[in-house]
Amino acid sequence: MNLATTKYSDKIGNNISLGNAPEIIGGRVEVSAKPSFAYRIIRWLCRQISATWFREHGIVDEEWIPEEGGVLYAAWHPGSLIDPLLMLSLLPGQLTFVAKHTLFKTPLLGRFMRAAGAKPVYRRVDSESSEGGSKNANKGNSALIDTLSEVLSEGGRCAIYPEGISHLMSKPQKTKTGPARIMLQAIREADKTGSKRPALVPVGLHYSDANRFRERALVTVHPPMNLPALPGEEGAPAPSKELLAEFDAETAADRAWVQAVTNALSTELQRTSQGLDSWEDKKLLWRARGLLSVHRNRATGRKSRASYAEAVVGARRARAAWLWISDNDPGRAAKLKVGVSKHSEKMDKYNLKEYELYDRDKTPGPLDLIKAVGQIIWSWMWMAGLITWGAMIGSWPPYRISGPIAQRMSIDEKHALGTYKIALGFMLLPLWWFIISFPVAFLLAAPSSPLWNLNLYGLLPLIKPYLMQINWVLLAFVLMPLWSVAARLHLQLWRRSMRALATLKRWLRLRQGEVPWDELADEQLALAKELDEIGQALILPGDKEWTAPATGIDDYQCVVLR
Repeated sequence: MNLATTKYSDKIGNNISLGNAPEIIGGRVEVSAKPSFAYRIIRWLCRQISATWFREHGIVDEEWIPEEGGVLYAAWHPGSLIDPLLMLSLLPGQLTFVAKHTLFKTPLLGRFMRAAGAKPVYRRVDSESSEGGSKNANKGNSALIDTLSEVLSEGGRCAIYPEGISHLMSKPQKTKTGPARIMLQAIREADKTGSKRPALVPVGLHYSDANRFRERALVTVHPPMNLPALPGEEGAPAPSKELLAEFDAETAADRAWVQAVTNALSTELQRTSQGLDSWEDKKLLWRARGLLSVHRNRATGRKSRASYAEAVVGARRARAAWLWISDNDPGRAAKLKVGVSKHSEKMDKYNLKEYELYDRDKTPGPLDLIKAVGQIIWSWMWMAGLITWGAMIGSWPPYRISGPIAQRMSIDEKHALGTYKIALGFMLLPLWWFIISFPVAFLLAAPSSPLWNLNLYGLLPLIKPYLMQINWVLLAFVLMPLWSVAARLHLQLWRRSMRALATLKRWLRLRQGEVPWDELADEQLALAKELDEIGQALILPGDKEWTAPATGIDDYQCVVLR
């Protein structure tokens, strides 16, 4: 089951001149020629936050995005507000997001979301407790559909989460009818004006862990959905007897179309999110993908490990093969599941990764050890200086404070832990930078600084004349943006030193007798060979012979034997 795909890129969407920003004026949508200044600032800020929160993030297959006409992106919702943060950072063009209306009541967050062009949706679960809540919610959502439909019909780009909730489930939950209703109205409006019909584009959001700092993320763009003929056109979905009995013919036809598109979108979300019945199944699937990745590296001589983008693409192939064999050879699937599960338990027991078994024959030589030690010394030499001190002074206190607070805030919303961490960091870090900059600047440059009472082996007398020429108040404002730079550099140096340290650890572990290397390596090879045999016998996503599934069809339903 090779991991190569014929359609893969790690490009980052940088174009912020595409799309249109909606402004509601007198009940109508005015579409600006280019993104607003506020949106540009917010997009830049989101990219900085995303690049800081994730150590690796990107987008693949963005060539599927139509160059002309409106686009409605539909994605599942596993990461609370991290999902729009990631999409806004990576998807090209200016996006109009939909979010639950309760978020707009939060003072700072509400201002931020309005500036980003987000629009409120009124969920029944949020409105039932208020007097006239359902009635008001229906009015609000009707206005929202009108707004987004007009944005799309005029070539704008919107993003929506069809589940209506954020969650930690292993697969998307029930798809709401909102996206289909928006598309039906938008297409009709585009036809009236002679504009290009908007497209409904499914998007996959993938995280190694959205709630932990310095994990990995990926946005995968999938082909626009082929929507059925509109109600009244030849080939349109026929309304059921139940719909015809309850509604007039026109309304029944509209509802049949909306339900058909909603059902198709539900399958698309399962495919794009690589949904499985449980997180245990997902974990085993990724273990299988890791086995195959190592096996392929061994066969091709590749030395570097797969990027997260390659891993996600490989997991899609593994999922398609797994679901296919589960349907067509359940006995073999069950046996493989047991084998991968037992191997996984052993690997977890010894805290090993699959590539470490593969690399066990590559015992680090003297030059590798010298290089690793040199990298550690070089990294820590810089980290022991101004970089790490700057990171510790400027960023460590808010980082340590925000974690426990976020844990308490997310007791009833586990899916939002990462969101709370980012939100608290976003508020606390600038405040802390402002507070700490003045005492640090005073110590460094003020004439009455107690620092000058020290000698430090004659170092301070040498630099004192230069520092005294700087106004310490001005220096405080210079220091404020430098705290962030120090934190970024520290993270890079820390990662480099950890990689070098891993080399030394591997050298030590290979000389210890506590790990049954041969047993684990034999298991790894046997499982990888069997998985590879299955994959080689099938035509999977990314193969040259692969036929992409039609709208509403999952990958495994298109898998065929060679």
